[in-house]
Amino acid sequence: MNPVWGLVAGIFIVLMMLTFIGIWIWAWRSRHQQVFQRMAQLPLEDEDEPDTDTDTKEDRP
Repeated sequence: MNPVWGLVAGIFIVLMMLTFIGIWIWAWRSRHQQVFQRMAQLPLEDEDEPDTDTDTKEDRP
């Protein structure tokens, strides 16, 4: 096996680690906190009106 593949694999792993750490830092910045808090509360919100779309495939002409 060629020793260049080990070097290429090492560089690739380091680049992937740096990408992961960069995304992690970006996601945890304080300016994103409000957006993430709002998104976290979406599943807990009640719908104001019940779903009135009762059209099924059988009802369609």
